[in-house]
Amino acid sequence: MTDLTRYPELVIKQQIEQMEIFTPFETANRYGVYTAGGTQLMHAYEESGGISRQFAGSRRALSIHVVEGDGAPVLHASRDFFWFRSHLRVDAGGRRIGALNRVFGLGRKLALVDSNEREITRLTSGLFRPHTFIANNAGGGEVARVTKQWSGFGREMFTDADTFVVQFTDGSADNDFRLLMLASAFAIDLDFFENQS
Repeated sequence: MTDLTRYPELVIKQQIEQMEIFTPFETANRYGVYTAGGTQLMHAYEESGGISRQFAGSRRALSIHVVEGDGAPVLHASRDFFWFRSHLRVDAGGRRIGALNRVFGLGRKLALVDSNEREITRLTSGLFRPHTFIANNAGGGEVARVTKQWSGFGREMFTDADTFVVQFTDGSADNDFRLLMLASAFAIDLDFFENQS
């Protein structure tokens, strides 16, 4: 499995689906996961029902599979259909490493919890920076952030293919935390930016 502790930054690029440009139909999401220098480390793909993508939209039940170039699994994230708050379970190496829970309230917030459902941190987006989600430690210091990047007028206007950057500002963060942060980029895309084009 890829050791993410070697990378201070990951870039997640959602693949453009040609069908979505010309039709109102939502297709399964696909992503590339890259280093800051542009080397592809992994790719991710969504598994969900075609009917649920059309009618349940961003609330649909789904699974996200992240695999290395040779197809070796890195992480599996899944959730059930929901009405108000999503709960994305995250597994790696055949074990539960945690989950991402959408927090009810003002603003955009996700709670990162460990395998025992204890909160590790929250990703919070500020009122004046709605595309930046910051994770702080117990003392209030930043440990990581996820930022939705501007992809250009054409891409933003005609597709829902987004680019996210995950930055680890605390170099001591372990691999499980980094995998949860990688999964948080998918959760942020699905919960807050899906179907907004």
